[in-house]
Amino acid sequence: MPKRKIAITIGSMFLIIMLILVGFFGYRFTALSAAKSNTFVSNSSVLIEEWDTGSSSLFLFKDDKEETYRIALSEKLGFLYRSRASTYVPYSDDDIKTMGGMSYRTGNEEFTLLVIESNVNEVAYIEAGRELEREKQKINQGERISFLFPYNKQIDHLNALALNEDGEELYYYGYPENKNHIDLNEDLRWHKIEQSNSK
Repeated sequence: MPKRKIAITIGSMFLIIMLILVGFFGYRFTALSAAKSNTFVSNSSVLIEEWDTGSSSLFLFKDDKEETYRIALSEKLGFLYRSRASTYVPYSDDDIKTMGGMSYRTGNEEFTLLVIESNVNEVAYIEAGRELEREKQKINQGERISFLFPYNKQIDHLNALALNEDGEELYYYGYPENKNHIDLNEDLRWHKIEQSNSK
């Protein structure tokens, strides 16, 4: 068989394999196109931020139609990408809102992402992380910040706190402390710390 014919045959086989991967298994050529093809990312979603973890990419979308924020994870597999994991948070009018969060572990990588927006003038810092690896970031009213930790931990176990300029704790992220019945979805939010019960 002539070399040119062999090259055409190999090229055709490669193209067929690529079409199968893209068409039937959801692989894409870029991380963003994979994220946009995620089953739960709607056509009305708008990309507002992205992060690179090394072998994966994270994308934060907002959807005014569905009134949700969604984080989609795109994993790199060779020179293709696939997105099978996502998380979402509904819009809220809370003083401080978590716009997204994801904790994830693969065979060779793990991370935790937490995205926050503050609408409180008195809040000057957000602090979060494991006990001996706390991170503290400056935040202004109406600003969005994010924490990307190189370990896998539930976001409600990050002991996230909102502090004023003097370091006083104003809000904590998690579940209400003195409530008999807790809704695992609705009650996971930022709660104001009453000064008399301040930690």
